[in-house]
Amino acid sequence: MKLFKQIIFPVLIGGALFMSACETNSNYINPKELIEAEQELLDRYYHEGMHSGMTRIDSMTAASIDTVDHRFESGLMMFHTKIGEGDSIKVFKRVGYRFTAFNIAQDEETDVTYEAYAGTNESSYSPASYTTFPVNDAGSASGTGVPLGLNEALLHMRFGGEAKIVLPSEIGGVNGYYTTIYELRVTYLEH
Repeated sequence: MKLFKQIIFPVLIGGALFMSACETNSNYINPKELIEAEQELLDRYYHEGMHSGMTRIDSMTAASIDTVDHRFESGLMMFHTKIGEGDSIKVFKRVGYRFTAFNIAQDEETDVTYEAYAGTNESSYSPASYTTFPVNDAGSASGTGVPLGLNEALLHMRFGGEAKIVLPSEIGGVNGYYTTIYELRVTYLEH
C-alpha cells in the first residue's frame, strides 16, 4: 500500500495530467478567429450584390439622406433615413429611443447574407412609453444602459430622427461575435 501511495499513484496522476495537457481541446474558441469571422461576414454583407445591381452598402447609402462612416475608427456605420428637428443630441442629455434590431446572418444553403430579426423595444401594450437614458461622450457609454455604438449614433441624431445603424460586436453591446443592425428612432429628448 505504501508503494502505491508513494510511487504508483503519483505516476498515474502525473501521466493523466500530461496526457490531458497534450490532448488538443476541440472546444477551445479563439476570440481573434471569431472577430475575424464576424468581420468577413460584415464585409460580405456590405459588398454583396443586390437585385438593383448595386452593392448593399451603395444601396443603403443611396436610400439615405446622410451617411456617417466610422468603419475604420469605432466600427459604426450609420444611414440617416430622417434627419429630425432641432439641435443634435448633446452629451449628458436624456434620450428616449425606439429600435428594432437584426443580426447579420448567412443562409447555409445559398451563402447569401441577410438580416435576422433579433428584437425590439417597441411594446404593443404601451406604445407611447419609453425609457430614457443619459448620453455620454462617444467613448464612455458604459453604465448608462446604452450600448457604446448606439450612444455614438445618438450623438449624430436629432429629436424625431431615424437611422439604420450597423454596429460590430465590439460596440454593439451584445454577447457573442456578431454584428447588429438597428433601425433607430429618437422619441424623446430632454431640453
